[in-house]
Amino acid sequence: MTADASALWAKYDTQMRGRAPEVFGVVTERDGPLVRTHYGTHGVVDHRDLSAVGDLAALVRRTREEFARRVEPVTWKVYSHDGPRLAEALLDAGFAPGTPRSLLVAEVADVPSTDAKLRDYWLGLPYRDQERLRRLVEAAPEQRRPVSELEHDMDILSLWRHSRPADLVWSERVEGTEFSAVDAITRPLPELLHAAADRARQARAPRTASRYLVAEASGDLVPVHLAAGFHAVAEVTPYRWAPPGEPARERPVRTLFSDPEHGALFRRFEQRFEVTYETADKGVTEPPGSVTWHMDAIDDWRDPLCHEVEAVIARGLRARTRPGDRLYQLKWYVNGTVVDPARVGGPGRHPWVSYSYLPDENVIQVTGDLRMGTYGDHRERSLCVFGAELVAEVEEELTGLLGTVLRRDGQPVGNVWTFGP
Repeated sequence: MTADASALWAKYDTQMRGRAPEVFGVVTERDGPLVRTHYGTHGVVDHRDLSAVGDLAALVRRTREEFARRVEPVTWKVYSHDGPRLAEALLDAGFAPGTPRSLLVAEVADVPSTDAKLRDYWLGLPYRDQERLRRLVEAAPEQRRPVSELEHDMDILSLWRHSRPADLVWSERVEGTEFSAVDAITRPLPELLHAAADRARQARAPRTASRYLVAEASGDLVPVHLAAGFHAVAEVTPYRWAPPGEPARERPVRTLFSDPEHGALFRRFEQRFEVTYETADKGVTEPPGSVTWHMDAIDDWRDPLCHEVEAVIARGLRARTRPGDRLYQLKWYVNGTVVDPARVGGPGRHPWVSYSYLPDENVIQVTGDLRMGTYGDHRERSLCVFGAELVAEVEEELTGLLGTVLRRDGQPVGNVWTFGP
């Protein structure tokens, strides 16, 4: 039986508010009933019940100061159930209200299925179609959550017409709850909501199918949600404030999937190091100035020695990267990452996520200009460090940890056993 609006709000209020989002590349901080999420480019505040907070103005000021320190514009959602205190405190602190939206919740079982065939966003699409999809995303009305906050931790389904992507819905399963979220649709088309419900009904593991769907919408998007079985359970108003200064344009840590920069950098690396996925078992052409060590002593990435090696290389990369450098981690046919070394590590920052060696797959770690980096060869069980500045920074410590050098400039240094005449 369909729950009424008050029961649906109670489910949402209990399970969804004050959650730290599980998204790669962000930093979350708790401050009593508040959760501050820092994307590096902007921030979001969510909260549980604030009725027990005595000095709400102080909590708002403290939050604003934290986003000012990071130069992140911030959005704070206020629900109609919150009462007037929070909105007043935000207005007093210089926040400006945006357009109110309806908070819409449905039981998944009440939303019809669709026969329309929608495609997964990233799978096998050429670059021109990806660009069309990005334009659709940018033109979509503001709703619950933009694609830029989710990166690849979401389902993006595209509806095609005349061999081109015409409309999108993006959604996410909210781990640890009974909810999936319809973060946005590009137009008021019922089949987009029906497709999101179909995806929510799919269990990825036992008992993980979602029971509820949540969305936020305004204007002509609201009737299509109501017709699909959603109920308006509250009103939500985004309050925004921007600190002085120019915010960063990209996150300190990003996932690379089918991005053009990912493929272009991979091709340049393969050309310079004379290696492809098919030839990687034979090693790479190690450049002049490189030094390579045996990694036989490491059988597992959790080995304390592996952690020590990674710490040395991370310190070396921090010391030798320049302003504007980006550090890329690449693996054939696997998602990559890109890191801004100046903006990761340390209190309140995203941790250092790049690494140089795995015992079971080859790993490339390189600056965007290829001037320095590492290559971990799991077949040979070796680690090559290249770039004179990085080698100078790490060679002594790595030799102390790993022992005698295997090669310099790609040439054996006399510690290789041979047998026969």
